[in-house]
Amino acid sequence: MTPPSFDTWTSLFLLAVAMGLFLFMVLITGRQKKNYPIAFLLLAFAVILFQYVLFWTRYERVYPYLIFIPPVCYFVSGPLLYQYFLNLYQTRLSKYFWMHYIPAVIAIVPSLVLWLRIAGWSETEIPLRWYVGAYWGIAAHMGIYCFLIAKKISANATPDTEYKKVRHRWALVLLSLYGLFLLAYVSYYVLVNFPFFNSEWDYMISATMTLSIYTIGYFIIKEPRIFDGALFAEIFLPIKNKKESFENSLLNEFFEHLTTYMRREKPYLDNELRLVHLADQVGFSTHLLSKVINKKAGKSFNHFVNDYRLQEAERLLRNESDQYVKSIYFDVGFNNKATFYKAFKKKHQCTPSQYKEQKP
Repeated sequence: MTPPSFDTWTSLFLLAVAMGLFLFMVLITGRQKKNYPIAFLLLAFAVILFQYVLFWTRYERVYPYLIFIPPVCYFVSGPLLYQYFLNLYQTRLSKYFWMHYIPAVIAIVPSLVLWLRIAGWSETEIPLRWYVGAYWGIAAHMGIYCFLIAKKISANATPDTEYKKVRHRWALVLLSLYGLFLLAYVSYYVLVNFPFFNSEWDYMISATMTLSIYTIGYFIIKEPRIFDGALFAEIFLPIKNKKESFENSLLNEFFEHLTTYMRREKPYLDNELRLVHLADQVGFSTHLLSKVINKKAGKSFNHFVNDYRLQEAERLLRNESDQYVKSIYFDVGFNNKATFYKAFKKKHQCTPSQYKEQKP
């Protein structure tokens, strides 16, 4: 029996596995929840790739724990990517969306039984082998999600702002990577029926997963501070010498979106509002939100939010005759009375009580 060993290809794929796990940790430990589906998609690719490495190097005989896991990852890949696209286009998830993951949950049953057998806790025959071996069913499942994602992109294919143009290009990149992965998967099970087929064709699937991992990794590393699943302006710039004007155009659009949200939803009334909370509400990364406020408002986050709180206090002092001045600071979002009085006096050169008396 040939002993387990690595070659050049399997060594490269093992590096891709490590990169996938690293990027998973980068995204999952971030505060942008809408990126979690991409994080778990990278994890799924890394797990599939690792099992393939075990198979090609013959280490699968020594560590057989993952032999039924790839189908689970295949079944979960489509729903994860679709969920990411729904987040990307700010579409509310249905309360029944969890049902998209049922095929993946069913596919994990053979692995659970296998692990019990290996541990010596059960001698039950491994069930659902036909299910995890239904390669064309898996391909059809992924194809359905390719169609759903393409339909979603098509519905938003006429972007009217620079931000939406960037988002559209990023969406096409992701769909192309997943489509290439599906094509490689289908090609393998077509070509395996021909006499010229050899084991190297099997590397095509792993090569596309590696490409996906490193492409997404490139974006994360290229823009580590502003990666939010949509903004890759520097990479997608159509004309290099227009970088600054393009960036300013994006920042203007972000700032308009932010100020509209502030006026409409009044998030500043929340006494516990923090940069990360507001960033999550408007769909930006914390760094991007901070950059928009600093560049376009010329203020820090706290000063920016407090200005809205002061405006609300002015409105209440002018219009609410029964409003108690002593408690108004809390009603407009300030936690500290002294901070409110200091900020108010700095802006109006008088106390809130004096301001109320001077109102027309």
